[in-house]
Amino acid sequence: MEVIVVNHGSRRSAFNELMERWAAEASKRLGVRAVVGYNEYAEPNWRQLIREAEGDVIIALAFLGEGNHVAKDILRELGVDFEQWATSPTYGKRVYVTRPLGDSPLVLSAFLSRIVRAIEAGEGARQSPDVVWDPEEVEESSMRYVAERLGLDLSNWRDRLIARAVYASGNLELAKNVWISPDLLKAAEEAVRAEVPAVADVRMVAAGLKYRRVYVAVDAPAQAIGVTRAAQGVRHWLRELKHGILAVGNAPTALKAGLDAWRSGEAELAFAVASPVGFTNAERVKEELVESGIPAAVVRGTYGGSGIAVALFNELVKLAHGR
Repeated sequence: MEVIVVNHGSRRSAFNELMERWAAEASKRLGVRAVVGYNEYAEPNWRQLIREAEGDVIIALAFLGEGNHVAKDILRELGVDFEQWATSPTYGKRVYVTRPLGDSPLVLSAFLSRIVRAIEAGEGARQSPDVVWDPEEVEESSMRYVAERLGLDLSNWRDRLIARAVYASGNLELAKNVWISPDLLKAAEEAVRAEVPAVADVRMVAAGLKYRRVYVAVDAPAQAIGVTRAAQGVRHWLRELKHGILAVGNAPTALKAGLDAWRSGEAELAFAVASPVGFTNAERVKEELVESGIPAAVVRGTYGGSGIAVALFNELVKLAHGR
């Protein structure tokens, strides 16, 4: 199979060199032989290339629209239509003709982007006054917005944790579901300063934690069948470590495994952050954590997510260091 990149052709070498680069890139990325065939003004002509082709041919049109060159010079001469394999009665080869580029949303996007660039260049470089770019300002502005809407005091550590969870979720209603034990900050201060290892249920949670010692449950050796890897991994690491911080943002079974390891005496839990989502296990297991007496921050009900667990954990680390 061979690809012939067919275009109008030009007496200007710059245009023809662009087409050659397109063909070379097609060969490289797609693993097929791609060559350029011109309709006029340059060589080789696409008609000669199709005669010389040994197998099936894809005619890749590098035209913007369906003008006379496409409709008459190419389709009519080939005796085929767009986007279907058919034998050309003129050349006796099986060919497929791609549509011109103009109806592609990618072409339209590039077209509009270049107009926008011109507009901005004419008016001078500008940034929308409605957009905040500084990352620290984005964070503090969002936290202040949440605090104002919910009547929270950001100098109060519990309110700050609630605001952080709401900010991470983008949902003001989430504040009703955030439960924080009164002893959580003290527990976090002791555990974080002592660098007690943290066990995270999934890589997405682990990747976001700003903490030196993090073990990922799903990276632990899998053993049992019919039990989630997150649950097996939490049990594995807590048995190995004998104590830890638990951060669960995805798998309710991981939280259950951590609670079971704590109850059986296999490991001590310094504190836990739990916001696994779901309609099976999640709500019940999170209530089990609330009732356990373990210092914790919990997003109750079916709500939650990895991003919220990460946000709560990282805020606790900051608070533990007095920041």
